[in-house]
Amino acid sequence: MAHGDSRISAGKDRPMTYYDVLNLDRDATPDDVRASYHDLARQYHPDVAGQDPKVTQRFALINEAYRILSDQQRRYQYDRTLPQKSYPLRHPTPQKIWKEATDVVLIRSDRFGPLNQAMQATLPICLDGSLLVLTIPGSERHLAGHMETAANHNSITNALEMVYGQPVEFRLIDGSTLEDWEALKAAEARAKAAATASRNAQRGRAAPTTSAPPSSARAGEGAWDDLIQRIHRSYQELPSRQYPQSKARFAREMMRLMARTEEDLKYAEEANEETNERNLARVLERLGSVIDLSPVFLAVIYESLKRSGEI
Repeated sequence: MAHGDSRISAGKDRPMTYYDVLNLDRDATPDDVRASYHDLARQYHPDVAGQDPKVTQRFALINEAYRILSDQQRRYQYDRTLPQKSYPLRHPTPQKIWKEATDVVLIRSDRFGPLNQAMQATLPICLDGSLLVLTIPGSERHLAGHMETAANHNSITNALEMVYGQPVEFRLIDGSTLEDWEALKAAEARAKAAATASRNAQRGRAAPTTSAPPSSARAGEGAWDDLIQRIHRSYQELPSRQYPQSKARFAREMMRLMARTEEDLKYAEEANEETNERNLARVLERLGSVIDLSPVFLAVIYESLKRSGEI
């Protein structure tokens, strides 16, 4: 509290604030303040909770907090007495977690730099367990590399843990919706299952299955779809991807996977040369969009590497 005996502990050597009393975050709206007060007043009013001195004291504290926070001028003056925001957030959302973490990193930085610019351009999609899924709009995507260096990654995760109250990792994806994230997870699960099946086959064991095998046509399509998802996933995890030499190494590795996929499907039971050619073109186009190169140029490089036996 602001003064006197009404100041009580909130843990971790931090005094309780009026926001704590009303179970609010610092960015609570007037409607939030009013709603929380009414909920608590109904719970702690002496007519409901009885005449226990502790309950009476708590009810008086609730009224005091509401008197300050419901008045715009009083709240402004009160906020100026608080040394910092109160964390962890009591009502976290992906948007609030990322905004507060961005503010924490900015405050801890000596100056406004590329990392802060990248974080401010980033948009949260969802909180999936302990993973905060993020995206950066296409026009600002070149900033992503600044968030992926070891030092900056640690700064961000430390800020996220402070704001959220428990460890949180983050991941940047190319999509922008929850549906994009669910599709990416599904593709990664398929790729993992395919890798497991391949390892089991190489060991001479039949891979366990829990569902009927896909149709032959879909099996071929699925391999290319999984490759596209791997391109996106691997690019998001690529260190220093803002540099052309990193993109060149990345493109070469993806072309090696393309050649392997093309070879595997060539002799498969469901082999269809026209379908494979169409899907190869689709992968080259997607790779080109990711690293900002012409798919025709990539196709020339791909054919050259295949002829030379380098992939």
